[in-house]
Amino acid sequence: MSNEATASKRGLYARSHKRREQIALAVLELVDEAGHASVTTALVAQRSHTPEPTVLYHFPTKDHLLVAALERADDIAVLSADGESDEVRLDLEALRRAADSALRENERRVRLYVVLMGQAATPSHPAAEYFTRRTERGVAIFTRLVARRQQEGLAHPGLDPAQVARQIVALWDGLTLMWVNDRTLEVGWLLRDAVRRLSGENWMAARELLNRDDVGL
Repeated sequence: MSNEATASKRGLYARSHKRREQIALAVLELVDEAGHASVTTALVAQRSHTPEPTVLYHFPTKDHLLVAALERADDIAVLSADGESDEVRLDLEALRRAADSALRENERRVRLYVVLMGQAATPSHPAAEYFTRRTERGVAIFTRLVARRQQEGLAHPGLDPAQVARQIVALWDGLTLMWVNDRTLEVGWLLRDAVRRLSGENWMAARELLNRDDVGL
């Protein structure tokens, strides 16, 4: 393939990628404004300044559009991290604040997340692959977090970091689901406390206390 043909192909791919991002952002804006139930391909086409057939070419169903909105929201969250690594940002206090702010600031996105989480149980649903990837990423992040806390002497050294990470991810999703029906739930505090317990931090603190010369047995 000639250099000109390669450059042309890359240009087409870049334009297609940019168009998909533009459409996904339009869906996200509509979700934030009025909720996912109000999203239609016609409104998305209007908001994104894209012909409706083009919208359907990239995202053949409303479910595909809604999944794209969540993916775009994830991308924006990563870009807003200001270059900080997940491990730096996700100390337990930062984790508590992140959990609470995600619920307060993005209520309609949270509702969409919960709805699609249930639909992802159907393997052929477009949300299935999204949640698989998202869970894998969450488990990877928390695996590193638990391993780092083990190195710092804050988590029990005998625990499997990946197993604890899966429990944390499952707990966060479960608390999010509960919050949708009970806004008094303090998800951030519950999540922070659960991570400490699941990682054995309380046990490590007790052991340190018992080993002190002025307190120990």
